[in-house]
Amino acid sequence: MPIVDERHEMNKVINELEKEGVNLANFEEVTGLGDVVEGVLIRFGVTEERFKKWFNLRECNCSKRKQWLNKIFSWKKSKKGESGD
Repeated sequence: MPIVDERHEMNKVINELEKEGVNLANFEEVTGLGDVVEGVLIRFGVTEERFKKWFNLRECNCSKRKQWLNKIFSWKKSKKGESGD
């Protein structure tokens, strides 16, 4: 199937989704698994600085892992009130 046909098919899908009320304006920002993991650890008091101190590390590569997880597993967060939040 030529690329032009694929784009036409994708445009049809996007148009149908927009008719159903799905719109990018309903989303705030992209988040990912790295953000979720970091948020959970912080709530339990596990910060990057504490982790380094506990394991006597100069660098823990936490930011690199977070970015990697965000790139592999990411999604858009819906705005409050737009999806029944």
